[in-house]
Amino acid sequence: MKKIPVVICIDVEPEDRETGRGSVSDWAGVDETIEFFSALRPRLELATGAPARFCWFFRMDPQVEHTYGVTSWGVERYREHIRKLEAAGDELGLHTHAWRWDATTQGWVIDHGDQAWVEHCVRTSIDTYRKVFGRACRSFRFGDRWMNNETIALLESSGIEFDLTLEPGRHVSPDLEEVHTGTLPDYRDVPTWPYRPAQHEFRRRGRRSARDLWVIPLSTGRFWPSRFAPLERGARALGINLHRRHETTPLFLNLERPRFELMVNSLLAVWTKPFLAPVLRSDAAGKVKCKANMRDNVEFLLTHPLASRFRFVRPHEAIELLS
Repeated sequence: MKKIPVVICIDVEPEDRETGRGSVSDWAGVDETIEFFSALRPRLELATGAPARFCWFFRMDPQVEHTYGVTSWGVERYREHIRKLEAAGDELGLHTHAWRWDATTQGWVIDHGDQAWVEHCVRTSIDTYRKVFGRACRSFRFGDRWMNNETIALLESSGIEFDLTLEPGRHVSPDLEEVHTGTLPDYRDVPTWPYRPAQHEFRRRGRRSARDLWVIPLSTGRFWPSRFAPLERGARALGINLHRRHETTPLFLNLERPRFELMVNSLLAVWTKPFLAPVLRSDAAGKVKCKANMRDNVEFLLTHPLASRFRFVRPHEAIELLS
């Protein structure tokens, strides 16, 4: 029977988006989240009959340097955890944000509008990764679902093989709440299955001129509030699909279980070769409600009728299973 790859993406980063300079505090929830997945691993392996691997994306960008003194602070602080994750075969990648400190306002700006700054953040992260781990980084996730053609080209030329940033179906707005430059990309027409992007349009599948880099989109879906169900049925009777206008959301592993179940089952029904790419922040298991949701959703996956076909894998293994 065909196996179903599940690529769990965990962003390892500070809890606060706008961090304070000179902070020496731990990143909230990281210990608990790593312990949660370490305890989960043998249960998944028993249910699937195969090794279970997770994907961890670490912050090593200028915001981390400005706040903690060095770009590698996170991987140095959690080095013992990371050694165990490596020994278990997990993927260790990069999660980069484009936060820039504005000395005039003494505050943070999300500077997507300055391509030179974006590329500085990417290069800084990739260089730090190589120094810390002694090898090139293979997998990458940009923060705030942001991406453009120039940055995809930079990632490819820097040796990145898999980008897991894109969130299919997401609109340009609602936009970021914090001070920022530029706009978020429109992902309404982005493929929902892994693809090699076209040379001049990262949101489109390449044909003869596809890039070597793979884009693995996050799993996303739409929620329609139950109180609007009668309106939806009436619109459907008139041939109007209101869901098309409704914003998608990523498959967060800490969603409430009914929503998580609905999204998973919908995603598994779409493709003849289905896959799942849920996402999570590293502070999740440090919050009581989020951790409870994570446990509920894991139980759902472990008892799912297709559980024996699930394979919790790294990006390159997902591509191999889907090929």
